[in-house]
Parts: sequence; structure tokens; C-alpha cells
Amino acid sequence: KQKRHKDASKDTMREDSNSKSEESTVISENIGGDKAIGFFGGITLLTNNITGPGLVTIPLLFQQSGWLTPIICMLMVAFISSLSATMLCSAMEKVPGNERFTGRVEFQRVAKEFLPGWLYYISVLLFIGSLLALFIASVVVSALTADLAIMAIFGKTYALEFYPHFGFTMATVLPAAGDSPFGSAFILSLGYLITLVITIPVGFFNLDDNVWVQKVSFTILLGIFGVWFFSFFWQGFNLARVPVVEKNQYDVLGNIIFNYAFVTTVPSWCNERRSDVPIKKSIWFSVLFATIFYIGIGLFGSAAYHFEEGQNLLMVLVKDTKGALNIISQICVYLFPIVGFLSTIPILSIIIKYNLMESGLCGKWSANWWGVVFPWILSIVFCSGNLLLSAINWASICINGIINFTIPMLLYILSRKRKHPTVKKVPEISDPLINSEQKRRSKESVEEEEEEEENQILQDDYLTTDYHFKVLPKSKFIRPTCIAIFSIVIVTLLCIATIILNIIPHESILS
Repeated sequence: KQKRHKDASKDTMREDSNSKSEESTVISENIGGDKAIGFFGGITLLTNNITGPGLVTIPLLFQQSGWLTPIICMLMVAFISSLSATMLCSAMEKVPGNERFTGRVEFQRVAKEFLPGWLYYISVLLFIGSLLALFIASVVVSALTADLAIMAIFGKTYALEFYPHFGFTMATVLPAAGDSPFGSAFILSLGYLITLVITIPVGFFNLDDNVWVQKVSFTILLGIFGVWFFSFFWQGFNLARVPVVEKNQYDVLGNIIFNYAFVTTVPSWCNERRSDVPIKKSIWFSVLFATIFYIGIGLFGSAAYHFEEGQNLLMVLVKDTKGALNIISQICVYLFPIVGFLSTIPILSIIIKYNLMESGLCGKWSANWWGVVFPWILSIVFCSGNLLLSAINWASICINGIINFTIPMLLYILSRKRKHPTVKKVPEISDPLINSEQKRRSKESVEEEEEEEENQILQDDYLTTDYHFKVLPKSKFIRPTCIAIFSIVIVTLLCIATIILNIIPHESILS
């Protein structure tokens, strides 16, 4: 009787789960665009999302921290982020109604499916916090880059000051690294307004409607990078400017994690890609291209030019590039901030909007308000003083590392316990010579096999035939689940070590 009651409760739970899945599918069908993003469109979208405005600060990071630790951190974080994004896609496919990626499942839906209630709510808070932190940091970096570009070309920039003195103000002195050119005042700068006017209309688009913007931006970025590399070789290299290792390592991991915090945007792209677009190839190629850009610009740029405190690559190129290249460099200075924030900030608005709508928290118009408009208002607070540097570093360590690396891998591990909806049936035994005891034993053996499969948490994608999506190539020695557990431990230890280094005063460590 207890067993019958247990089986009946399981059937009831399955029916409830299926009904919730059907409701979620109905809601998801009214969200977002069509499955129309091709291979090149996906590459451009993901690569642009990784190589944002923070790219222009990488050469200064190489000179301040040396070239060894940034390159090691980039390669390590690039591998972990690619693996995390691929594992998140694998977990997406295990959600009922999304087999072979035929449905639509956003990040919060995957978390709700596999995480327990309390951990799901924590992950939602971290997810919203991560996207808001990434959005605000991208807005502030883009506005600051635009203001510095205006200063590099015209020698000054303007802003409307709210506090401590209300009125228009002007900045002519270059700030320290990460600081606002207007000091600690709360302002609405010219660079902020330019960023706002250009990007906020694109945030109301669907993701598939935004692909043409990504393609154009990516093409222009390739041209800008080509001009930069030509300028590096034209200037010549001084390897003495780039030490192997320096004592200042405090901001290395935080900045790199901030630049590679794209994993939470992957589900939205995966939902609107064409069915013939390979997921793993798109992710790994995009991360590879972005990493090559980061290492190349950081290494060659820091060896070609000398960076003073607070200078980024745009400012140095305009200042130190001579001859005909100076005109081309100025054109690139104009273009890069526009292309950079146009290809990154609207994507974050679209993803916030998608998740709010799929969760049922907001309708279309309220999701546009909270996802597209409200983050811009919130960003004004962080446009003063050195709040930018602290916000990027701490948000990257405390939030982005967890939500982009730890939780996706945890979702993958938990999804490995999810059985395929096909149910094993106990073979009907109609032979009259077989008694009821033998039937009972046969049924128990089948149930034991099912229980053993359910508890085999280390069973990986390529060991099952139910799903065609594989995280890693087939091998007897490589277990994606084991790699996920190991990566979670490594990311956690690195974040803890970086937090400790940022809490302890720098002077005491250097002494």
C-alpha cells in the first residue's frame, strides 16, 4: 500500500511538472524573436559581448601588473567561461519541453527547474544583481570612455552637476585610473548623454532584430583593431615597458572576470539561433577571438606606448601617434566608444527584459521600463569619483564569478540526475508457469536499475543516447561533471583569495 501511495504521488508530481512546463511554454512563446540568428550573427553577438569598452584599459593593466598574470588569468577564465556556457546550454536542453532546443528557456527558468527553492531565489537575486552590475559598469565605462575621447580630441568635456553644486561644469584635467574627470561630483556628462541617445532605442528590439547591429559593429571593430595593430608596429616595441610580473595584482582577476561575464547572456542567444547553428563551435570560437584580441592589444599596446596613470589606449593613440596615422587614430577614437556601447549595452537590456517577462513578474511594457530605462537612471549614481573601479572589482568578484561560472556548472551537475521523459516499462509476463514471486522480483530489478541510473551523478552527456548535445568530445578519461566540480572549486578559491587581497591594505602586503 505504501509503495502504491508513493507511486501515485510520483505520478501526481509528474503531472504537475508537465502542466507547469506547458504553462511556461505558452508564456515563453510570446517572448522574444524568431529562431533566425545564423552562425556569423551568433559569433558577432557573443564576441562583441566579451570585447566591450573595458578593452581599452587592458594595455595599462599589462604595464601595471606585468604580462604573465593577466595572460594566465585570461586563458584560465576563457576556458572556464566557455565550459560554463556550454554546460548551461546542456542544462537548458534537459528542461521539459526544450528537448533538442525546440522550446524557449531563459536562465531563470533553468534555475527554477533544477535548483531547490531557497537556492533558486538566491540565484535569481544574484542573476538580477549580476546583470544590473554589468549593465551599470558597461554604461559607466562607455560614458567615461566617451568623455575621455572627447577630452583627447577637444581638450575638454562638459556635464550637468547635481551635487554638491548644481549647474553646468567643465573638465579639462585627465583623471586617475577609473575615476571620473569631474571628481566626486554627481553629474550627467556629455559622454553619458551620447551613450544614452545612441543605445537606448536599440534596447527595445528583440535579440534577432539586433543581429544586424552586431554584424556592423563587429566589422567596424575589426577595422579599428587592424588600425591599432598597425599603429603598434609603426611605433615600435620597447619590451622594458612590459615587465613579467609586478606587485600590483589587485585588480587583475576582477577586471578579467568582468570582461568575460557573458555566460548569462548565452541562453537568450541559444533560444533565437537557427537550429543548424552549432552551439559549442559558436561559443568556443567567440571566446577564442575575444581572447586573441585581449592578449594582442594588451601585449603589443603596452610594449608600443607608455601609459600614464589614468590613460587608456584611445588617449595614448591620439597623443603619441604622429603623421598621417594620427588622423586615422582620431577617427578610431570617435568610432570605438560608439561601436563598443552600441553592441553591448542593448543586449543586457534585452536579456533583463526577456527574463522578467518569462518569469511572469512583468508584462511587456513594465519589462521595458525595468530592463531598458531604469538601469540608466541607476547608473548616474556610479558616474562619480572612483565608484566605478570599486564597483567593477567587487561586483566581478562577489556576483559575476558566481552567477557566470559557479551556478551554470552547478545546474549542469544537477541536470545530470534528470532522467529522460521516456519511461521504462516492466515487461509484461503472461506465461502461466511464472508465479507472482518471479514477477515481483522482475519488477524490483527494473526499479533498482532505474534508481541506480538516477543516483549516478557522474554519468555524462556522451554516456547517454537520449540527447545529441555533448559538452565535450567522447573520451573514457574526461568527465565533464568532474571538470565542472573542479572548476567550481578553482573559481571559489580564486574569488576568496582576491577578496582577501582587496581587504588587506596594500601597504602592509607590499612591506
